[in-house]
Amino acid sequence: MALEIDPDNALAPQPTSPDLKTSRAGHRLRGGFKALLLLFALFMVLLPRNRISPLVYPLLFGVPLVYAASRRDTERAFLLWTTYAISFATFIVFRRLADDTGVPWFHSYVIQIDKVIGLGTVPTVAFQHLWFRPSVPSALDAITIGFHLSYYLVPPAIGIVLWVAATQSVFERYLLAVAMTYLVGLLVHFILPTIPPWMAGNSGYTAPIARVLYVRVHSAWPTFYSFGNALAGGNDVAAMPSLHMATAFLVACGLRRLGKIAAFIGALYAMGMGFSLVYTGEHFVADLLGGILIAWVCWLAAPRLIDRVLSLAPGSLPAAEGIR
Repeated sequence: MALEIDPDNALAPQPTSPDLKTSRAGHRLRGGFKALLLLFALFMVLLPRNRISPLVYPLLFGVPLVYAASRRDTERAFLLWTTYAISFATFIVFRRLADDTGVPWFHSYVIQIDKVIGLGTVPTVAFQHLWFRPSVPSALDAITIGFHLSYYLVPPAIGIVLWVAATQSVFERYLLAVAMTYLVGLLVHFILPTIPPWMAGNSGYTAPIARVLYVRVHSAWPTFYSFGNALAGGNDVAAMPSLHMATAFLVACGLRRLGKIAAFIGALYAMGMGFSLVYTGEHFVADLLGGILIAWVCWLAAPRLIDRVLSLAPGSLPAAEGIR
């Protein structure tokens, strides 16, 4: 039996299904949410400063944020980049307030832990006695200062590397673990303000300890050091935990998933960072252990929390493939 078509109604507009209306509304809601979140994240990225260049954070955070926001197939990446950027900016901004809460500054527990580790001697004192000469700049001084300053570049750069070269699950785990580490570290800074080795030496709690970064950079480029300290300083008693060490540890965890050569590079970077922080007088070994512990817990917790974090966004996002 042939189907008869009424020519008068053939081109008449068909009623829109409720599911289609809901889908369009969901896309508009998600688009508006992404736009607001992108603007807020970009604003937050402009707040932190560093000792290297004002372009570091806008490039290393802003470029992936804008790229991920512009594509529909990278919504999970966009949400995690914004989580990372906002957490980092929150850490940098509020870290400046953690030494002004009235909580007493601690020193004895880190010194005692380091003396146990150093068999009666604070490792920083031993290292500087062996290799640091105030009047003679050395290659070791330059290398360790370089490791210290790499903190401003390497963690977000490795996030980009993992986004390109690793599985989605490894990339997501890394970004969320770093974001969580910044927030947990910030909380500890408020609860347990702890002085660094150079301040302990200046206060007579240990043998004299030089602040290598100040001695070398301030003597060679006093304007550069003063500028950098004004931008990236602000809290001399935020030594516990070491976020330099925590993020270096997470860099090693992420690179480990890219093969043996990348794993070796990551381990070398983390060990170099750890030695540099102790040698330059910026952190006790106890601070490093605190940073590693927090980073490790966040690395273990991240896979269980990723989908919960992403579920806070409007609309549903597919889960990533399993963690390797």
